[in-house]
Amino acid sequence: MQDIRLEALVEHLIHPKLLERRVAVHLVGVGGNGAQMAACLARLDIAMRALGHPLGLHVKAFDADRVSEANVGRQLYSAADIGKHKALVTIHRLNQFYGLDWEAYPMRYEEFVLGQRYSASADLLVSCVDSRSARQVLHQLAWRDANHYGYWLDLGNTESTAQVVLGEPQSSAASWQGQGPRLPCVTELFPELLDAAAPEDNQPSCSVRMSLASQGLFVNDVAVRYAAQLLYELFSKGRLSAHGVVINLESKRSGPIEVDRRTWARFGFSHEDAERQEPELESVAEECAA
Repeated sequence: MQDIRLEALVEHLIHPKLLERRVAVHLVGVGGNGAQMAACLARLDIAMRALGHPLGLHVKAFDADRVSEANVGRQLYSAADIGKHKALVTIHRLNQFYGLDWEAYPMRYEEFVLGQRYSASADLLVSCVDSRSARQVLHQLAWRDANHYGYWLDLGNTESTAQVVLGEPQSSAASWQGQGPRLPCVTELFPELLDAAAPEDNQPSCSVRMSLASQGLFVNDVAVRYAAQLLYELFSKGRLSAHGVVINLESKRSGPIEVDRRTWARFGFSHEDAERQEPELESVAEECAA
């Protein structure tokens, strides 16, 4: 009985270095989830520094898309933003409002990473992408030996369901990872996201009405709040007992993904299998950037 109780009390502890220096964040996607996530990151930056963090966050946001009419109302954009790059609009607005020095890149993230002039290293990779193929590319980039990410926070959703997972990519050097068992990433708990044969679960909409027909109005809001809460707990308390959540708005239920090997086993994940199965990554990211 004592062993079972100790197993249930496993927590993830943040790496102390992330509490001592400015945290580098790469935000990929500034649409339904991403624009709201950017705003939450700005609030988190202020809260972290108010609680004693020396430098807070520095965010680089990436999105090649421009604001369309279908985005107005569902995403944090107005009619005046139509035609402008989402990344530029969002980061400029936050920089002006909060006095930040964050950066916007109106380009695909893989182009940034694979460019020779840039370093892909980041303490935190936040993905708010809306397609299976985009998440496959991010998985490949996160697992490349040349890249180093301390954490990968992914937000994904369908019409009425969502999942939020904070993980540690397997390629991360030990000096980047927190203390405790390595947190599995979204593509390890939901491996179907890497199935190239599966149909895309997102199609562009040409109107707000069509967009709402394929995705609920507030599912993005709920997913983002859970994701932001995870980060707030990680940086304010330095520890996590759960590193993700699954959400169903229709049933009004949500469930935590606990830092627990038994929980991960229910998703079909084990560290032993992950270490034995070195990912055979095709060059999808390089093809997309070509």
